[in-house]
Order: sequence, then C-alpha cells, then structure tokens
Amino acid sequence: MTTKTVKKSRSLSGGIGTKDDVKKTDTTTKPVIFDSKERRAKVQEATAKEEVKPIVEKVEIPAPPKPQLSLDEKIAVVENLQITIEKREKLLESRKKLNSFVIGSHQFSENIVLTDGQGNSFKASNTEVFGKVVDLIREILDTKIKELEQDIKF
Repeated sequence: MTTKTVKKSRSLSGGIGTKDDVKKTDTTTKPVIFDSKERRAKVQEATAKEEVKPIVEKVEIPAPPKPQLSLDEKIAVVENLQITIEKREKLLESRKKLNSFVIGSHQFSENIVLTDGQGNSFKASNTEVFGKVVDLIREILDTKIKELEQDIKF
C-alpha cells in the first residue's frame, strides 16, 4: 500500500495558529477564531473534498512452462502436422479446380452428375442449380480449410 504524505500549513483556518501566524496576517482584517466544533467541521469539509485514488498495478502472471516432449512424442506431433498439411493442400487444390469453373457462359452445357455406391446416378444441367452446388461446395471447402489451419500449432 502506498502512503501519501501531505504537508499541512499552519494557518488560522486550517489548523492551530501561533503568534507568528497572527503577525504574518494582514493587520487590516481581524483574525477569525473558531471554536472547536466549527474548526472540526472545517477540517472534515476539507478532508472530504480530498479524494483518495487507489493505486492499481497490473501484474502479469507468467504462463506455466510447457512440459518437455520426448523424442517419440515430438515425432508423433510432426507426423500429425504433416498429415494436416497434406489435407490442407488437397483442399486448396480442390478449391482451385472449383474456382476454375465458368458458370453461365454456355447455357445448359454445365452438368452435375451424382453417383452413389450402388451405381445409381442423378444428372442436372440447370445453370442455377449448378451455380448453387458450386457455391455450396466452395463454402464447405473454405470452412474445412479454416478448421485445418486452426489445428496447425507449434
């Protein structure tokens, strides 16, 4: 806690005056002498006006040190990081291919073909449908890329 030292003057209105103080005052005015109740009220009024501002210090708490990894753990981290980087590169390549599509330049020349595991297929050649599917795939790719980028930590 910090303490503040205040030097109080010894004047007639702020404290107990001496004969020297009376001599130093202007002789044209009469010195004012307060009784003890008035003096206490003046002192309380003066101290009430003084605001005490607390001193707030910012203390930074250091982060606990990270535990040291063994060689096997470090290798596992690097392998996981490599897998994540490869996934990210594949997603970036897919997004690049998707962005190369030109939609609407040749009406009804765009096709979307969906085929399931049993060999059933669905074909759509509507430009609007094609555009919405491409936009949806682009959004999904962007989301997956962001998730992978957040997973890359050192």
